[in-house]
Amino acid sequence: MRKKINPWLAGNIPLLVAVALPAALFLSVLVYFAGWAITFSFTDLETIGRKSVNWDWVGLKNYIRLFTRQGFLQSLWVTVIFTFFSAVIGQTIIGFLLAVALRGKRGLLKTTVEVSIMLGWLLPDIVAAFLWSASASQTGLINRVIIEPLGFAPINFMNDYALVVVIIANTWKGSAWSYLLFSAALDAVPKEIIEAAKVDGTTPIQRLWKVVIPMIRPHIATNMLFITIWTFTYFPLIYALTGGGPGNDTNVLAIFLYQTSFDVHRLGYGSAISVAMLLIVGALSIFYLRLLKEPK
Repeated sequence: MRKKINPWLAGNIPLLVAVALPAALFLSVLVYFAGWAITFSFTDLETIGRKSVNWDWVGLKNYIRLFTRQGFLQSLWVTVIFTFFSAVIGQTIIGFLLAVALRGKRGLLKTTVEVSIMLGWLLPDIVAAFLWSASASQTGLINRVIIEPLGFAPINFMNDYALVVVIIANTWKGSAWSYLLFSAALDAVPKEIIEAAKVDGTTPIQRLWKVVIPMIRPHIATNMLFITIWTFTYFPLIYALTGGGPGNDTNVLAIFLYQTSFDVHRLGYGSAISVAMLLIVGALSIFYLRLLKEPK
């Protein structure tokens, strides 16, 4: 059996084990904590009080509660809206359009656009939340510079359109990833193919739709995979900007999980929420991984 192994691999097994050991250790830690979360999801464990020590097994009660109480389903719907418009529509489309528009460009315009979108990506979430809160408040920059000069009464965007503000803020903050990925993908498209399409008399839209997009389809799926997972489980910017309010308007699943586990102290129910999120993200990952496969 050993003779069938690649000679280099056979002679460097200790090195391979040493390289694989950190990854195996990291994976073991992930499995360990995931196992505890799944275990706690079948209990009535709480973070304080008697149930923090003397907890009981409750079976599927926490999972039944997910679909019989309004909190989880409402937060799931808010999360779906937030993820769809911020990640699928916002970051992907804006990042792609910017990459297409600036492809091959040089000079001040491209530098200004790249610095602007990179600034949002590099800013800490707390700082970004403060900037958007200050800009979208009733006395903020948007009202003072745009709304009031047009003769309209000030609008309290943070109260009346909180989810819209959060979606725009996260799109602004995360579009840099999509832009960088699509820029690299477009640069890898052979110029000869584009020139051949031009010779055939195709329009720029036709070249984009029928030539470029099919060639970078795996990159589009990869981008969608990452930003959908990140956005679906996103917490810092939303919590710092709105805290899940007003009411439950921006109460995405990550915030609902935090509130349930540490504000209401129901860690068992919170574990069930985390397992449900894990299953949803897993299903989305499988969907996108299927898109990565080349069509037969």
